[in-house]
This record gives sequence, C-alpha cells and structure tokens, in this order.
Amino acid sequence: MAKLLISYIALSAVVLGLLNVLPITASRDLTFASKRASLVNQASLIGVSCEAVDNLAAGSIATVMSMLDTSDLDGVVVADSDALLLYDSRGAEALSDRETFNEATQAAFSGKDWFQSSFRSGEFLSAAAVPIMDGVNVSGAVVIYERDPVQGGVIVALSRNIQSISIVVMAAAIVLGLFMALMISGRMKRVLEAIKSVREGEYSYRIDVTGNDELTDIEREFNSLTDRLQKTEEVRRRFVSDASHELKTPLASIRLLSDSIVQNENIDPLTAREFVGDIGQEAERLTRMTDKLLSLTRFDNKVVSARERVDVAETVRRVAKLLEPLAGQKNVTVECSSSGDCHILASGDDVYQIAFNLIENAIKYNVENGRVKAAVTSEKGEVSLAVEDTGIGIPDEDLPNIFDRFYRVDKARAREAGGSGLGLSIVRSAVSEHGGEITARRAEGGGMVFTAAFPFFPAAENDTSEER
Repeated sequence: MAKLLISYIALSAVVLGLLNVLPITASRDLTFASKRASLVNQASLIGVSCEAVDNLAAGSIATVMSMLDTSDLDGVVVADSDALLLYDSRGAEALSDRETFNEATQAAFSGKDWFQSSFRSGEFLSAAAVPIMDGVNVSGAVVIYERDPVQGGVIVALSRNIQSISIVVMAAAIVLGLFMALMISGRMKRVLEAIKSVREGEYSYRIDVTGNDELTDIEREFNSLTDRLQKTEEVRRRFVSDASHELKTPLASIRLLSDSIVQNENIDPLTAREFVGDIGQEAERLTRMTDKLLSLTRFDNKVVSARERVDVAETVRRVAKLLEPLAGQKNVTVECSSSGDCHILASGDDVYQIAFNLIENAIKYNVENGRVKAAVTSEKGEVSLAVEDTGIGIPDEDLPNIFDRFYRVDKARAREAGGSGLGLSIVRSAVSEHGGEITARRAEGGGMVFTAAFPFFPAAENDTSEER
C-alpha cells in the first residue's frame, strides 16, 4: 500500500509539474511570436523611412527619427553599410550589448530580417533588425530594442497563481491519498484477517460487506467462497462419519462371527458353515460399498472414462434381464420400452451403472406384485431414461436430499434391503459427468419416477454399421 501511495503522490507531482511548465512555456512562445511580428514591422517602417533619404547621414536620420513615434521602444540604432553608427537613441548603453548589436547588423547587412527575444527577471527583452535598401543594395541597418515588463509581469503572475493552485492541489492530493490508503489498507487487512481465519479452519467466518466498489466485490466473493468451503467441509465430515459408520457395521459383524467360531471349541460343522457364509455375505457387502466409494472418488476427481456411442435402450434391456432373479423374488414385473434413436456419447460402464442402480432401487423398494417401467425415449435432441415404480414412494420433505451420499429415507428398511445410501449419489455424478441431468418426483398413485436426460449423439454420416 505504501508503494501505491508513493506512486500516486509521484504521479500527482509530475502532473502538477507539467501543469506549471506547459502553460508558462506556451504563453512565452505566444508572446515571442507576437513580438517578432510587431518588432520586425516597426523596424521595417523605420527602414523604409530611412530609405527615402537621399544620402544616409547622421543629421538626416535624426530628422527622420524625430518624425516617427518610437516611445514604446527601449532604443533605436541606425548604422550604415560600414557599421558606422548614424543614430543611437540609447547612447552609451548600446555598447553594453555589443554582441547582440553585431549579430543583428551582420544579419541585416546580408539582406535578412533578424529577431531575438528572451524572458529574464520577469520581463521580455527583445531586439529586431532589418536592412536599409538602396535599390538592390544594402546601404545600412536598423536595430530596435524593447524591454517589456508588463507582459513579463503577466507571465510571472500567471506562474505564481499556478504554483499556488498546485500547492493547494498537491496538499489535497496527499491528504486524499493518505485517507484512501488508510481506508483501503484497513479493508485489505480485514480481508487478510478473514483469509487467515479460514485457513485455520474457521469456515463460518464472514466479512461485513460495505460500500459498492471493487473491494466490495472481493468481500462478496470471499463470503461466497467461504459459504462453499463450509458446505464442502460439512459434506466431507458427514461423508467421513457416515462412511466410517457404514464400514464399521459389516466389520463388526465379521469380527463377532469369527470370534464366535474361534471361542466355541465344540461348535458343530453346520453352525460353523452358517457363520462362515454370513462372514462371506458381510465381506461382499464391504466389497460393494468399497466399489461404490471408488466410483464416487473417480467422479469427484474428474477422471474421464473412454467414451463411445452407447445405445441406452439396449443397455436398459441388458440390465433388466440381469435383474430378473431379484425381481422374481419379490414378484415384481419389469417392463422395458424405447422409441427413436437412443444413442448418447458416454462410457458404456457408466450408463450401465446408472440403469442398474435406478432399476435395482425400483425393484428393492417396491411392493409385492409391483411393477417397474423403464422407458427410453429420444426427442428434441435429448435421450431420456425414465424409471417408474409402484412402491411406497419418498416423502416430499426427503426429496431434496435423496441424491446426497449415505442419505436414506428409512435407514432400517434400507439396511434390510442391502442399501448403502450411495447408489443415487453415483447416479447423479455419472449423469452429470456426461452432460446430463437427473430428476425425481412422486408418481401418480404412489411410487417414484426417476428421469435421467442426456444429449443425443447421432451417428456419423459414413457410419452405416448397426450397434448390437
């Protein structure tokens, strides 16, 4: 912030310095141009008057000068072609500026007009010279001098006024710069303190947003970021807690069953075989849960699977056939239907997993002699998979949370059905990974309808093969 303040003050000083120099320089240049035109014209008038004299001589030149008004000039000098002074209104004073006089007469003797002006000690000192012509020959020179303290005083007054204004503006700029620096520094310190607090794990920290500037936007973005961090941390903690709890349950069962076998020396083979079978079931449950956690981790890490043109309708039919034994246990009828070209660009395994989870849930949480409809449709550039069941459905208050990890509407019923609360989370992640969207709603007459929609992917023009 100190560097910014120093840069601001330095820039202000440079700007004010230029404002002091440029107007004064421009005013002097305009005055020089004005005086050049004025003095050269006056010198030319005197030269023309001297040209009317038949013979340049001191007496005749004095007579001519007596008829001319030269009161506004500081001095007039007339010399012949031999540089002999014929008239000098300044007398001995002309000798003090001999260098300027010599330069002026040399220019005039060569047939050129000459002018020189300077601004010193608050006044303009100017001189001009013109040749006196005798036909085509130069017969002499006129040199005039002017001292102008009036216009010099105007320039001095203008310079002083600009300097006074510059001092006031500079002081105001410094005060304003200090105020802004302190204000910005204070707000930046507040943001830095907030960042340190969040870095230490205080995700609930928020900044009181004030003002309407860029720093306000930063404060709002910080609060928005901490909101997301807090939600992510809450989800992470809940995920770790739920995962630990879910993994601990089958592990505890395996430990209990194995201890029972080890500690009971007289256990009969049939009971031991039953216990070993239970251990195997719990191990399979752990394997399924681990696979689901790995799938979620893959989606979280944005690991891109190989994609191809997949027929969603064909995938749904294969899944339904695989789940026929499970449906038969509950006397649930699974109906599949499709319409149109139902191809999408996706990973075949991910599409299979989406269909499997949705149809499996529809069977598991259905009623005896229930029905599951899996319909795949293609229209308006979109392929939709709708899975409808005749189960008891999900209460409205639970609908917003059903895609959260480890969320279960009825935990006892879910465990009884072998659910882990991860299936719908995997479905949502997989659908989102492939540019789709999934929704859930209650079906008319009971049950649920889950709809996954994907962008349609047409076949290439030169692809005449038919996928099977």
